[in-house]
Amino acid sequence: MKYIFFLATLIIVSGCNTNSNIDGSSVVKSKCASCHNLDMPPQVTDNEKAPPLFTVTVHLKDWIEVNNPSELKGKFTDFVTDYVINPSLDKAYCDKESLKNYGLMPSQKGVVTKDEARAAAQYIFDRYDQKYMLEFIKERARIAALSPHEQVLETQDCKVCHLNVKNAPTFKQIGKKYANNIDAIKSAITKGSKGEWSGYLLPMRAYKLPKKQLDAISKWIIEQGKEAKSK
Repeated sequence: MKYIFFLATLIIVSGCNTNSNIDGSSVVKSKCASCHNLDMPPQVTDNEKAPPLFTVTVHLKDWIEVNNPSELKGKFTDFVTDYVINPSLDKAYCDKESLKNYGLMPSQKGVVTKDEARAAAQYIFDRYDQKYMLEFIKERARIAALSPHEQVLETQDCKVCHLNVKNAPTFKQIGKKYANNIDAIKSAITKGSKGEWSGYLLPMRAYKLPKKQLDAISKWIIEQGKEAKSK
């Protein structure tokens, strides 16, 4: 039987952050990811050690009773902080089937501090929200509907530098220079480059792109150069 209980997801969770220097996101990634899927929407596998973090967080929000919605985050925080260190069947919010599948989580005393748990809880309480997930899914669908080169421009930071002539050469300049050498453009994208353009001090960092996107953005840059030549 899996040793992590349904609320094991909250291994590092808790609400009111008493130490603002602790990054809840980093705590979640370093302490939770080994057992809990952090994806949004959640991914479920046959051999998972614990339920997805989104599932646990949303269910816990539903199960905790409050007189006023404004109280929920505080109660979420208090429950998780205590439960992570001192888990028990009496405290658990969990259905019997989940308890059967995952078991009761072990105490995380010595694994996380209370401040880490609080910082993480604050992060997951805000991030793993049904409304946020719907917005996330809509945005992902919007990106998926774009052409491959547009996907790169939307999801990477290319435009930060290449639309600002002070930072880096424009796409049109690059397209004109490497009009007959698409491999040079691909190499600059995948390996990065430095010193290829006089007057620009910022180096080009390497990007890891799927082949379809790499081919598309490289061809698009060359097309930008052709358009500039024709004008």
